[in-house]
Amino acid sequence: MCRFLLLENEKIAGFLVLTVIQCLGYPDVYTCRRCARICHRILETVSWNEQYTDLLGNKMFSIVVKAIVTEPKWMVGLEWDMINVLRDVYCRLVLGQTLLPGGQGPGLQQPRDPTNPALFEQSKSVDKPLQGGGVLCRSSDMPRVILSRLPSISVENIQTLDKGLTEKRAAKDQKDLLRELLLAAAEALKETEGGFSGNDSTFGSLFERAGTAESLLNQKAQRSAIVPDIPEKLVTYSMMQKHKEQENTDEQAAALGDIFKLS
Repeated sequence: MCRFLLLENEKIAGFLVLTVIQCLGYPDVYTCRRCARICHRILETVSWNEQYTDLLGNKMFSIVVKAIVTEPKWMVGLEWDMINVLRDVYCRLVLGQTLLPGGQGPGLQQPRDPTNPALFEQSKSVDKPLQGGGVLCRSSDMPRVILSRLPSISVENIQTLDKGLTEKRAAKDQKDLLRELLLAAAEALKETEGGFSGNDSTFGSLFERAGTAESLLNQKAQRSAIVPDIPEKLVTYSMMQKHKEQENTDEQAAALGDIFKLS
C-alpha cells in the first residue's frame, strides 16, 4: 500500500507527501510525532527517487530546520524526533547512508560507484523499506544550502558537519552533531530577534520561544546527575547475607581455636 501511494500514482503521492510535510509545522505534539514517523517511512520508500528530491531535501528539510531553530514552546519534548527526521534526510540524500526503519541505528555508508565516483552505489535494501530502504545515488546539495542560510552557519561549518557525520555514524553521535550546529543558529537567531524570550503578551503562549531551561538545544551534552547521591551508605540484602556468612565463619574459626587451646 505504501509503495502504491508513493510510487504508482503521482497525483496521490504529491498531495499526500505535501500534507504530511505541512503537518510537521502544526502546533500539536501528538500530530507532529506521528507525522515524523510517517516521514521516516516516506524516506525509506522513496528517498532514492530523484522526483522526490525537492520535496524531501528542500520542503521537508526546511520545515524541520525551522521548527527546531525557532524553538517554539509547543515543540518542547519533540526536539529529538525532529532532529531524527533531519538526520534521516541528510544521511540518505547527502551522505549516501541508510538507516534502520524509523531513522534508528547507525548510518550504513554506501560505497562510491567505481565507474562514477560522483555517485553512490544503491543499497541492496532499496526495495525493502522495512529493512532500511535506499539512498539518493546522486548526492543533493539542497540540505547543505538550507543549513548554510542559517545565521552564523558558514560553509566551513557544513564541511565540518559532513566530516563528523561520516566519521561518527552512531545515531547518538550524529544527532548530537546536528544539535550543536542548530544550537549555534538558534543562538544567533535570538540575537537578531533582540533577545525575545516569549514573554511578550502580544504573542500567544503556544507560539512563544521555549525558555533556556526547556529547550533541548541549550541542554549541555554532559549533564550532571539528575538523581543526587544517596547521603548514607546503601546496604542491600545480598550485602547483609554476606556479612552474616562472614560472622558465622569467624565464629566457627574462633570455636576451633578454643578447642586447640583446651588440648
